[in-house]
Amino acid sequence: MDVKYKSSSFITYIQYIITPIIIGLYFYEVYHYITYGIFTEDFSMFIMPILFWACIGLVICILKLRYVKVTENNILIKKLNSEEIIEYKDIEWINQNIIGSGWYIILIKYKDIKINKSKIILILPEFYTEECSRYFMNTFKELDMTKYIRNQIIKNNQNYIVSEEPSRWMILKLIILSLIPFLLFTFILKISL
Repeated sequence: MDVKYKSSSFITYIQYIITPIIIGLYFYEVYHYITYGIFTEDFSMFIMPILFWACIGLVICILKLRYVKVTENNILIKKLNSEEIIEYKDIEWINQNIIGSGWYIILIKYKDIKINKSKIILILPEFYTEECSRYFMNTFKELDMTKYIRNQIIKNNQNYIVSEEPSRWMILKLIILSLIPFLLFTFILKISL
């Protein structure tokens, strides 16, 4: 089994460390406010709604985040004590989102044959060349990993239609739309005090 591409070990596993720390800081601030009636020094009440929004986003990401190895025949999802194989013919779509300069997220929606349901996984890919890791100029280009997986899907599933893939702007749109209520709440909180 020759591994063509894989997730970034460091970036993937660091998410499992950073997420609990950020959520812990949020709940510490909530506890501190409830107990003493004020936030800790240098921490503003107006940051709390946005930090709550970030915590929700981090939890959603951590639930979908997977470490994968891409081979010629399938995609192997590595779990703590097991492995899961995704056949290319079972993939419904692949999407490389545009989030910001140099940060790539690949989403794959596939049919889990065991439970007969569709699942979405999030992959933080490893960079393979210096060109891939440069910032802003390559944000809009697809990574070789995304292209390779898509080509394998097309090769194994004749019914796959590239034009039916979600927009590459999907996550950015969801981030902006989901942030608006929290920004409004922060604004209302600020003008009411």
